[in-house]
Amino acid sequence: MKERKKPGPHPEKPLKHDLKVRVDDETLAKVGYCMKELQMTRSQVLRKGVNTLYDQLQKK
Repeated sequence: MKERKKPGPHPEKPLKHDLKVRVDDETLAKVGYCMKELQMTRSQVLRKGVNTLYDQLQKK
């Protein structure tokens, strides 16, 4: 993975909400694969997935 930034506030988009999800082994493996291939954190992968789905729905 790429070098991690220091934890702290993100002034442009503060991350002030926590989200907990339950997933099966297959979904967790897919997220892990995406993390490895994209060299992103789990949170970054999930945010990218949500943004991609949102953009697709907006185009309909």
